[in-house]
Amino acid sequence: MKETITIKSDRLELEVLKPYSELYRRTRFNWNCFVNSIVLDGKYQFAEPEQRDPKRGTSGGWGLNSEYKFEETRDMAKIGEEYPRLGNGYLMKTDKDFHFMVNEPCRPFPTVCTATASSVTFVTDMPLCQGIAGREEKTVSVSGNTVTITTKLTNYGQKDIVAEEYNHNFLSLGGEPVTPAYHVEAKYFENLENGEVKGDNIYGRDGIVSLRRNPTEPYMIFMNDVKRDAPYTWKLYADDSTLSVTEQDSFVPSRAVIWGVEHCFCTEVFVALNIKPMESYEWTRTWTFDC
Repeated sequence: MKETITIKSDRLELEVLKPYSELYRRTRFNWNCFVNSIVLDGKYQFAEPEQRDPKRGTSGGWGLNSEYKFEETRDMAKIGEEYPRLGNGYLMKTDKDFHFMVNEPCRPFPTVCTATASSVTFVTDMPLCQGIAGREEKTVSVSGNTVTITTKLTNYGQKDIVAEEYNHNFLSLGGEPVTPAYHVEAKYFENLENGEVKGDNIYGRDGIVSLRRNPTEPYMIFMNDVKRDAPYTWKLYADDSTLSVTEQDSFVPSRAVIWGVEHCFCTEVFVALNIKPMESYEWTRTWTFDC
């Protein structure tokens, strides 16, 4: 039985994992709108696995994956107790400290999935636990050379939902290895020259993030100073390629991170959530894939 749903436009073809797919049963990333293949014009593949090197650890990411940062519920649980993890289900706390590489036991939230030729919608209900309850409605759709993911989160619980959500974009430009020719343009972040980095290979200057040499290990830069009057768009491109990816966000980002390895250059833009009981919040990300 096929584990993915195929959606298409005249230019793009995507594979979207079905709910509870055996292709991804870990609990770091949201199971809804997990896109593990993005092919443009029948020949350019943009989605990449988190790791290709079998010697490195991986949390199983691939392509477009989102994750909620909502540590409060886990902190409240005792070891051996369940807590709600947005995007997955009721996880059992197995250790004092959380690490995204650890796959804690999970009872999945109930999810209903409906698909058309060009979209997939996931509706997940989160019954009350620790005062938290709600519904996530998440749709991925494709039109021309654009992909849009829209998320609506409704709070039906007793407490505010104060969290962050981001999309981890495991992307390359047509499968070409990452080199210093790769760049991310993110001009709505300030002070990139002084941004915190992991390693000495990645750097920012004049709104552009680049590498000094071909990567041989993971690299990371943290971008925390957001301009409040800029279009919230970033673009992945390369000096030696006609391919590019642009993401447009409907929200004011709280922060962003760029992480990468030898085969993918990943921009993660965070949205801050503060949703009171019986209220909803909706946000959208749109990616344009060009050649």
